[in-house]
Amino acid sequence: MRFSGKHIVVTGAASGLGLAAAKAAEAEGAIVIALDRNPAPFANARPCDITDEAQVAAALSGLTRIDALVNAAGIALRLAVADTDMADYDRLMAVNLRGSFLVSKLALPRMQAQGGAVLHFSSCVGVTGARNRAAYSASKGAIIALTRSMALDYARDGIRVNCLCPGFVDTPLLAKMPPERRARLASAHPLGRIGTVEDVTPMALFLLSDQASWITGQAIGVDGGFSAGHLEDI
Repeated sequence: MRFSGKHIVVTGAASGLGLAAAKAAEAEGAIVIALDRNPAPFANARPCDITDEAQVAAALSGLTRIDALVNAAGIALRLAVADTDMADYDRLMAVNLRGSFLVSKLALPRMQAQGGAVLHFSSCVGVTGARNRAAYSASKGAIIALTRSMALDYARDGIRVNCLCPGFVDTPLLAKMPPERRARLASAHPLGRIGTVEDVTPMALFLLSDQASWITGQAIGVDGGFSAGHLEDI
């Protein structure tokens, strides 16, 4: 198993892609430290608001070694700039960007002695435009920039930093979407469907594993072709 005895911290581990990645890593031998505001189904689940430095420090306390970090926690906001309330903007940026930055900041010193891997979750709309997702797209584009800078800063410590850019995946974030909109969203992906967590987790685990030992600073799309461009003839 690729992660036997490895200590892997996963944020957003109570649902969605964070939960799927944590379960998949655990199935391959990882010791998962699950961070989430909500209860997560892991022996070492630690309640934590990742936007709060004191809570993150407390959640990571007692860990002398971290072999990998997965920053999967995130929230969505579907609005154009002029329609966005600044309190909602600040909350989104706090979770999607500050949270990833803050958990990384406190986890990295526990990784430097032995090296490891950091995996951020960005989005296909972090690399291509989408209507009515200005703040969300900005937060995910910033994650890509953060990934590249971290990869350069920590390469000498043997720490690889990459990010995944999923397409629209069937997680709780899409649970309330009306059927007609789901159909439109599926058709926006050249492969003709919304993704599943099982489509994304194999690449996540690959990037965390030693099989990806020569890959760092990359933003990798697992998106059904969404970011490739327009499917329709225009």
